[in-house]
Amino acid sequence: MRAQVPKQTSLILALASLGSTATLPRDGPSLTVKVPAGSDVDASAEIDPNFCGLAFEQSSFVRYAQGDDGNINAFSANLIDAITLRTGGIPIIRLGGTSADYGKYLPGQKEPALPPAERDQYQVVGNTTIGPSYWDLAKNFPDAKYMVEVPLATTNVSEAVAWAQSAVQGIGIDNIHSIQPGNEANLYSDNFRGEGGIRLGPPDYQGKLSNETYVGNWTKYADAILEAVDLPQGRFFTAFDVSSHSGDEVEAEKYVFDVQECFDLGIDKKNIIKDVSHHYYQRSAGTAADLASGLMNMSVTHNHLDQYQGHIDWLKKNRPEIGFILNEVGNSLSQTNEYEFQNRLGSALWQVDFYLYSMAIGVARINYQQIMHAGYNLWLPVASVGFDAQVFANFYSQPFVADFIGTSSSRVAQLDVSGGNGPANLAAYAAYEGDAAKRIAIANLDYWNKTSSNMERPSVTLDVSVPADVKSVNVTHLTSPGGAGAGADSITYAGSQWTYESSGKEVKNVRNDTEQVTVQNGVARIKVESSEAVLLWL
Repeated sequence: MRAQVPKQTSLILALASLGSTATLPRDGPSLTVKVPAGSDVDASAEIDPNFCGLAFEQSSFVRYAQGDDGNINAFSANLIDAITLRTGGIPIIRLGGTSADYGKYLPGQKEPALPPAERDQYQVVGNTTIGPSYWDLAKNFPDAKYMVEVPLATTNVSEAVAWAQSAVQGIGIDNIHSIQPGNEANLYSDNFRGEGGIRLGPPDYQGKLSNETYVGNWTKYADAILEAVDLPQGRFFTAFDVSSHSGDEVEAEKYVFDVQECFDLGIDKKNIIKDVSHHYYQRSAGTAADLASGLMNMSVTHNHLDQYQGHIDWLKKNRPEIGFILNEVGNSLSQTNEYEFQNRLGSALWQVDFYLYSMAIGVARINYQQIMHAGYNLWLPVASVGFDAQVFANFYSQPFVADFIGTSSSRVAQLDVSGGNGPANLAAYAAYEGDAAKRIAIANLDYWNKTSSNMERPSVTLDVSVPADVKSVNVTHLTSPGGAGAGADSITYAGSQWTYESSGKEVKNVRNDTEQVTVQNGVARIKVESSEAVLLWL
């Protein structure tokens, strides 16, 4: 990637502040959701239980992995568990970023990473260094497997080799998922400038690359690592790692470092590529007024993700053993951090729909980016520059999505929503186990905010057809009485919250809003409010 909020109050106080101004939702149009058998829909391949991965900018990982006392950051560990234990998976964690690509490994450095990640220096491109103790921090999350980025931007291939050797020695080969040479190599430039205007171009660093020169450099570095480091046989590398495009440039996702052409050029001639990766940021950050159009507009999100379909389909047909992943994802980029846009219930709902649609079109895994004070974080791991450690609104998307995936081998399909005049930003998805739908997620990204929408909270009613043997449906909610602009202090999923005060462990029964809906004539009638997502357990 190139490129605050105050301490949470209690939910009880937040709800009490609504007082008598709270109003009941207004009934909306009745819609129909048909749920075909799994054999009758174009469902995805089986979803990896490790689908919900994480990514940490190189220096930021230090703050997430250990507390200020130097011990394991239990707050982070518990929040990671809150995601992965719901699927039975393990954390797949990417370490890297632009700072790592232009960074240096110093075997004599005692500190894990310099400079320390902070609000105004969370990514110091050109001046980031790591020492051997950096890799020791990986052991703070012992169940994790790591995607280790190594420098490709430098023209000194020995730097990449030293980085890989030290990672294997420090992390242990059994805890490494893959080695990834380079980060956003499509952005390499003859005139690139790093922190403080330092020039990071030829001859010491790579200049602009074409498909041919990218393949040539990538294979050169991979070959050097294979020769110098004892790696497992087979597929152990992640390639491409293309930067995100947005706005008028979104179609560039289709052809920058074209997958088919790079494979034809021999990038995988030794059959070592495990993942093809791209990055995703929907846009530049905005203000609260931009939340509806910037993140809660499903057509923008789905159109952007559709640009990857050609890569996904080509790999499925020609290299089915290689997954297409999004290994650095955030909702937006900003140097100044716009929490009222980047981290509210509306952005968490964007994340739910983003993940579900990605599964439906064949994305194999998502690694959500964590970087100190980036604005779109899931949590802030330690107190920092006047801000308390805390869970952010975006985190609430993760247990929702993990529950949707489930603990059995599930396949995902988007369902048709028909009838009436429902909101444009409404989507339904099914998780199939075998031929039967077991869970249905409904995301209603119709924008409503208590403090700015001059109406009672709208809702839609959906008549959801269910299998004949289903007599009742449990419904859990991802919501807040404040609507799209609400912060984490009033958000719950399935009635639960996760807070720093609870050390990242689930606090249950904060809100009693889980429902059991009786099925009548094969139909469950479900009400979904604007700016809310619900999960149906069949």
